Amino acid sequence: MDDELTTDDHLRALAALEAVVQNNDGALEVLAGGAHERPLAALLAAYGQHTLHRVLLAAFGVEATMTRNETGLRVAELNGDPMARIVFLLADSLHHQAVLAGDDLATAKRIGGSILLAIHAFTDADNQDALALLHALRIEALRAD
Repeated sequence: MDDELTTDDHLRALAALEAVVQNNDGALEVLAGGAHERPLAALLAAYGQHTLHRVLLAAFGVEATMTRNETGLRVAELNGDPMARIVFLLADSLHHQAVLAGDDLATAKRIGGSILLAIHAFTDADNQDALALLHALRIEALRAD
């Protein structure tokens, strides 16, 4: 479904999204990473795809405890939904932007903003709610490790 994200990737992406919410360009510069890390724009695109897919699965009631047939029916419904297809297109376009961006932090910030707007569209969260959500996602990432 998407690139494998490590716990460190999740934490770095969440910190970058918090920096976007807070309009903290200095924090984004620190999070840009080094030569051996994925560029921030690419990381945010992968994280956005991961998160938006999880949101869609939840919205369509796809759960790990379902039978294979139940899962297949829900996934078919999801894949046939025009709004879900738009989310898939958004995730794909974020990856294309990230490839073109390379290490450009302004584009990484825009990608982060797009992810936050997409989350807002599903959750109706404002910036304070987004920070609370990002905090909860950080706790979840730390527990998964």
